[in-house]
Amino acid sequence: MIATVTMNPAVDYTVLLESPLLHNDVNRTSHERITAGGKGVNVSLILQQLEIPTTVYGYLSGTTGTMIAEQLLRTQIPTDWINVPNQMNRINLKIKEDHAVTELNGRGVSVSAAETEQLLNKLRKYGDHDYIVLAGSVPAGAPASHYADVMQALGESGVRFAVDAEGETLRQALAMHPFVVKPNLRELCSLFEDGGTMDTWWDALPYGKKLIEWGAQNALLSLGGEGALLFTDAGRVWHLSAPHGQVKNAVGSGDAMLGGFLAGCAKGKSLTESLRMGIAAGSATAFSEWIANRSQMDNLLRTLPEPTELL
Repeated sequence: MIATVTMNPAVDYTVLLESPLLHNDVNRTSHERITAGGKGVNVSLILQQLEIPTTVYGYLSGTTGTMIAEQLLRTQIPTDWINVPNQMNRINLKIKEDHAVTELNGRGVSVSAAETEQLLNKLRKYGDHDYIVLAGSVPAGAPASHYADVMQALGESGVRFAVDAEGETLRQALAMHPFVVKPNLRELCSLFEDGGTMDTWWDALPYGKKLIEWGAQNALLSLGGEGALLFTDAGRVWHLSAPHGQVKNAVGSGDAMLGGFLAGCAKGKSLTESLRMGIAAGSATAFSEWIANRSQMDNLLRTLPEPTELL
């Protein structure tokens, strides 16, 4: 079982502009889509397509929380929400112009110590052979140690943690030795005082290895159109390029990559085969209007070579 925790679920409002965004003026959309959003939610959508049992956890509040719950209900993915009174889940606006996407993300709900304990009690049923995905931003007002605190509270369970976060939240989670972390290049660079100076993905190698030194068992570094790097605590590094295709929507592709990778691990696949599944899921999603379906992922997977080990 793979449980996904989205501390800050959202209503994602995606709009398409046929002409460039005009500042301090009226802009009209040519296409609109409203979906239940959040990194953990997206991971579960991929896991469902790959027939991996999954349950979505998170905090819901207000009318936007009701919208999120109704959308997830239609997917038939099991959910176990915690209802937070007198607030409202955020709305994230994603503005698509040609190949550019501008995002305006809301702040989200704040949660009490009692509501955090509610979540922990729900997650205590997981143990050996299970995975818990902690993905996205922490609740509004929560400390950067929030994910690390959750991992420490559940540390004796034997569960494997996957963390998709950034900044100090990621840094502190690394100290709890998660099974895998999945930053992108921007998130990786933000961890270093020098800004992670990189001209090519080769320049990311020493920085990615730092994630292992700081505690991760595995680090899956998404490189966009360049594919991904996988670092392991055995000192091995693999690279796999992304397949060619028309990118229609890169939003959610990193979440899909993590979902594909974890699906492979849950099925007992090798790390390299899990990397292939991650690239297939992430790329198929980028080539789709939204989260890819099983056939799209399988079609790409058949075309992918074996990852290249870097010495």
